[in-house]
Amino acid sequence: MSALLISQLSSATGVPATTLRFYESEGLLPADRAPNGYRVYDERAQQRLAFITAAKSLNLTLPQIKSMLRMWENDSCAAVKSGLRPALREHIARAEESIAQLTVLRDALTAALVRLDETPDASTPCDPQCSWLASTLTAPVSAS
Repeated sequence: MSALLISQLSSATGVPATTLRFYESEGLLPADRAPNGYRVYDERAQQRLAFITAAKSLNLTLPQIKSMLRMWENDSCAAVKSGLRPALREHIARAEESIAQLTVLRDALTAALVRLDETPDASTPCDPQCSWLASTLTAPVSAS
């Protein structure tokens, strides 16, 4: 594979040119410049983008991705794996916390819907004394 212009790299990978420019500005995707000023990417650019895309799919932060990219390019596979483990464990813990919070919210919403369906229709305006609303307001819901 020869050097690619930004439009060619974008077409080959499906990554928008604006994202490629952003990755360059963040130091994730280096680009040389042609004499006409156009960005020129080397043959590793597609591999770097695949790595970045995979890391983003795991919700890693850009600083984490940047650090991992440096290791990926300069260190052994074992070092990359070793560096990735703590980040993945941290994300697993955050995901479990989010799941717990969302479970509490789902349960509160489900209970509110059941109470709403059980509340008789009235011709008067609703107020905080409505049985479904009063119960919802007192239900403990974790906020993040």
